[in-house]
Parts: sequence; C-alpha cells; structure tokens
Amino acid sequence: MASSAPTSQAASVRPAITDFSRMFGARSIAVVGASANEASPSGQPLMHLRNLGYAGAVYPVNPRYEQIGPWRCYPDVASLPEVPDVALIAVAAERAAGMLEECGQKGIRFVIVITSGFAEMGERGVAAQQRLIELARQYGIGMIGPNCQGMINAAERFSLGFGAPYGLTYNAGPISVTSQSGAWGNAVLMLANAAGLGFRNYQSTGNEAATTSLDLVDWYLDDPGTGMVVSYVEGFQDAHRVIGIGRKALAVNKPWLLWKVGSSEAGARAAASHTANLGGAMALYKAAFRQCGAIEVTDVDDLADRARALLCARRPRGPRVGVVTTSGGAGVLMADHCATAGLELPELSASTLDALRATLPDFAGLNNPIDVTGGAGKEGIVAAMRAVVDDPSVDMLAVCLAAISGPHGIGIAQTVVEVSRTTDKPVVVAWYGNAATTQAGYDALEQAGIPRYDTPVRAVRGMDAMWRFVRAQQACAKLVDEPVLVLERPAQRQALAGRQDDLTEYAAKQVLADYGISVTREHLALSLDDAVRAAAEIGYPVAMKIVSVDIPHKTEAGGVRIGIADEAALRAAHAQILANVKQYAPQARLDGVLVQQMVSGGTEVILGATHDPLFGPAVMFGLGGIFAEVMKDVSFRIAPVTLTEAHEMIREIKAFPILDGARGRPKADVAALADAIVRLSALAVDLKDQVGEIDVNPLFVMPAGQGVVAADALIKPLVR
Repeated sequence: MASSAPTSQAASVRPAITDFSRMFGARSIAVVGASANEASPSGQPLMHLRNLGYAGAVYPVNPRYEQIGPWRCYPDVASLPEVPDVALIAVAAERAAGMLEECGQKGIRFVIVITSGFAEMGERGVAAQQRLIELARQYGIGMIGPNCQGMINAAERFSLGFGAPYGLTYNAGPISVTSQSGAWGNAVLMLANAAGLGFRNYQSTGNEAATTSLDLVDWYLDDPGTGMVVSYVEGFQDAHRVIGIGRKALAVNKPWLLWKVGSSEAGARAAASHTANLGGAMALYKAAFRQCGAIEVTDVDDLADRARALLCARRPRGPRVGVVTTSGGAGVLMADHCATAGLELPELSASTLDALRATLPDFAGLNNPIDVTGGAGKEGIVAAMRAVVDDPSVDMLAVCLAAISGPHGIGIAQTVVEVSRTTDKPVVVAWYGNAATTQAGYDALEQAGIPRYDTPVRAVRGMDAMWRFVRAQQACAKLVDEPVLVLERPAQRQALAGRQDDLTEYAAKQVLADYGISVTREHLALSLDDAVRAAAEIGYPVAMKIVSVDIPHKTEAGGVRIGIADEAALRAAHAQILANVKQYAPQARLDGVLVQQMVSGGTEVILGATHDPLFGPAVMFGLGGIFAEVMKDVSFRIAPVTLTEAHEMIREIKAFPILDGARGRPKADVAALADAIVRLSALAVDLKDQVGEIDVNPLFVMPAGQGVVAADALIKPLVR
C-alpha cells in the first residue's frame, strides 16, 4: 500500500480561538485596505454591508481616503475608535502580514484574509503564508484564509466578503456551511438556496492557514442555531480529526453532509494547486466518512434532497418503507431505487391487507408498493395511507402522487398532513403537479415539515439519508462501549527507531507474530545443512525464499521455490536460488534462505497498513489475487479498528461470499480474520512513529475454526 504524499509546509495549527460566535455575530467590522471603487474586491465588502443594511459599526481603513460612502475612513488600524469584532484584510499579498500584525496589536481577535498569492502559488507563497500563521499564533487571532472570499451571516442578513453572492440575501434556516472553494462554494450556496434550503452561517475558508474547515465544523456543532452542517472539501490538512468531529455530530444529532472532490488523479492535482490542500487518498477519506457517519453528497440536487429529509425532525427506526402510490409505474421506480439504496419494502401484515381490501377497488395492487390506481378517490388514498403507516413492519411512509393537480391534489396533500399527525414515523411525498394550481398543497406539506420531492428517485434519496444517519448513530453508540485493542511493544519501537531499510520477510513476520498475528512455521537457514534440518522439522513440502534487504522482489530475482517435496529437491533448489540471486544482484547482502511451511486449503487475502500523513495509521483488507490488484475490491478503516469495524470491513467487499461459503466452499474463519485485522490495527498504532507501510500478502484464511496464517509480509519504515 502506497502512502500519500507528505503534507504541505503550511500545515494547519490549531487556532488560538475556537468559538467563532463573535465573528459571525459581529457588531463592529473593520475593512483594512478598503476602496471607494465598488467594482474591486477591496471595495465590494463595504458596498455589500451598506446594501444589506448592516446595522453595526463599520470602519474602513485606508490612508488614501477620509470618507468612503457613509463611513469615516481611518489611516491605520491603530487609530480605530474601538476594537472591532472582526477585520477583513483586502491588501496586496506583500502587505498582508503587516496589516495582520496591526490587527493583532489592536487586539482584534478575528481576521478574514481575502488576499491571494500565498501557498496556492508555490514555494514563495508558502513562506509568506507561514508568516501569517506565526502572527496569528503570536497574537491569538482566529484567522480565516488567506485566499478566501469571506463570510455570510444568512440569519442576520449581512456579509463580509467580495463577489456578487455576498450582496444577496438567503433563506434563513439551520444549515451552516464551510467551503474550501470560493467561487464554486458561493454557487453551491446560491443553488441550494434556490432549492429551498435555509442557512445560518457560511464561510469560505481558502487556504486554511490557521483556521481549518474542521475548526469551523467543530464550532458549528456547538452553535445552538445550527442544526446541520454542510462542507465542500478539496482536502483536509487535519484529516485525523474527521472521525472525532463526525461522531460528535452524531452525538448532538446534527447531520454533517460532505461534498468531497478530488477523487480522481487529475482532481487531486487540481485541488492541490487551487488551495494548497492535499487531496489525500480518497479511499481513506471515504473510510473516515463511513466510520464517523458523515453523509457524502456529489451534487447540489443530491445535497438538497438529503438535507431536506434530514431537516425533518422525525427519524426512522429502521430501513423499511411502505409505499402508497397513485401510479403503478412510480411505485415500481421507487421500489427499484429502494433496493439499490438498501431500503426495504416489507410485506404488510394480514390485518393491513384486510383493511386495504375493504377500502380499495378490486383492481388495486396490494403488494407493497400499494397502487391505489389513478382513479382512486380521496377516501381510498387516505385509508391506504393510514393502514400502511400503522403497520408495525413499516418504518417510513412514502406517498407518490405523480402529477395530480388542482383542488384534488391540494385536498390529498392536506390529508397527507392529517395522516402524518397521527404517527411519529417519517412521511415523504413524491409529487410534481401543476404548480399554478397546486401551490397550496405544496405549502401545506412544507408547513407540516413533510419533505416533498419532484420524483420518486429523489424521495428515495431523502429516505436513504435519514436511515443512514440513524444507522450511523446506532453504530456510534455501540462503538462507545466497545473496547479498543491496545498492544504496546516497547522493544519493537526501539528496534525499529531510525531504521531506513525495509524489513525482510523473516523480520517482518517476527514483528507480526509479536503482535499475535499467526505466521507460517519457518526457519532462517544460514547454510544448506541448516536448510535440510529445518525442512525435516517443518515437514515436506516446503517453500524456500532468499532473505535480503537488497532484494525486496524475491520472485523477480529467481529467489523463490515452492512445493519442494524432498531433500534432493531442496538441495537443488537451494543451489539454484543462490545462483539466480548472484546473477540478479551480485552486491546484495544475503541473510540466508528462509525455509517455510507450505500452506494449503485456505483462502488468500491481503491485509495492509499505512501511516498516512493526513489521517495517521490506516488499515486495508481485501481478497488476494485479482480481487485486490485488478478489481480494487478492498476496504479501508482509519486505526484504531474495533472488532465490530473489522467485521464490517470483511463483509463490505464484493467478494465476501467467497469467504462465506459460496457455491459449496467451506466457510472461512472470519472470526480469526477479524482478530488479525484488529491486531494489525493495534500494531500500526503502536508503531505509528516507526512504520510507514505493512503488507501481509498473502494471509491464508483457513476453514472456520482453523485460524489464519501469514505466508508473506513486508514492512517499510516511516521515513520523514
């Protein structure tokens, strides 16, 4: 497993301030470098404050002006009549550090630096950005940026930034947003606002030199006015915090929706050049999101659909959906997408079916989804909804009204509201009628907190989000009480400290064995006679492998022989291995020849661990051979990994049925495999400062009850 590239020099430091309420609720604002030119980035913040009717004190700072608009302009920060709650710096990059220092000397605790020309520009910019970090740390400033566009308080309708979106007003609501992209983040905000979502705070974070997206998310979770967090992310510099913050979001019942870009190689390069953030390994991001219950989104519609459902106060108890539809086609469509999303359409109870038969026409479809048909009257639809939502096997009710419009549609919408009031189960509606004649019905659903979607597919997306969030909360609650295996081996840490060379297979497997991972019976033979004795003790057939730190790829060097059946074959193989290696790498240092037990009857898997510079230790699992190398059928988790998480890793790969006894195969010892994953996780954590990568390939998983055995291993030191 290859490690990600090292993090940038401008890595985040924890901010001096972690409570941002004074910044978002600013009652006084300084704009340093303010301009009377309202077309310029340094003039737009004042224009937006004026046009939005900001009621607080505004202090332009620029020695070129005495007055800008309705405000007196000050020659420098020191001359301001009070200490503003927040300052925005809008000067050239070479002057930004000086202005930040003036803010620090004045005692300003929050500063937004919109200036670009820092780490996103390369080595020279990195050095300039490092100076900003040092000043922020020295003066205890909560600094946002540089290279960001600003902030918006949607609830109080003011902004501090540049660009047309900062001059707009937005729907007030409970969603707080962070975006590492400026222009596109603004567009996402505008599109989501147009989709009907409501916002509290928005922050463009830029290069995140001192304050990161995760710092803001952490505070949003403490903010009483925030009920949901949305983040547009290119890469977290402090990614090791993701799991803790995500689990905090679950604990305080605030969904965290994450739009992570940079998943392709080209996307990752663009992310690094755009905001000087490293995209990191997308597989590790996805693993972290899965572990912490963050909900991934991939577009604005996806964001809007999931957010709309999660803003509903109700939560399902399970994944079972009861569908009542006026269109058979819409019901089939919803059933298809429920299956894809992992939602279930359960069979309804006999009493529910009896109630449906008593009220619906004979030609109605009574298998969930319930097709009341387009000719059903209001009474039939209402009776069907009541019967289905009351069924104990149903956790959520989905109502598909297709294109019903006019007074009939309004009346049905009102009955959906009435039915919803009789239950605590979530109710969602898929309905796209003629807006000119059905708006009152839409309004009735919205006022009742019932999510409405234009299509059944989007309604399923919303229900999927609700169930994912609940399932993550349940899993997190269990993990709180589950012990984490901790293994400490001071001798191993000492032995590996400062090492530069890879460990040989023999040495690597000794390390594994010290952490309780079973390895093959083997002996490092220093001579032919030693090899003969070892083979006799181990028992034929055996394998032989050259052992040398200078030959990591033993097979390529001709240094491996397997299936050696007897002593004569062993003597010949020993001579051939040494001859091959001498020709392949004449100067290689040879430790000897490893005589090893041949393993048969198990399923080959691969385990791995890596010390990622962003996430820290992480663990990988997959089936061996083409499954891992070609099909990329692997799973990841950030360490430490609990036993429950290890079982999840095993079961989430597509090839799990092979381990589970598919097509008459014996069931593999999954319990022993999970234990090996947990032990590898504990090893990776214990040796996090010494080990960069571990590959255990293959690990043989024997039939149930017979354990696992590592047949080969590679350990690479952590080279900083």
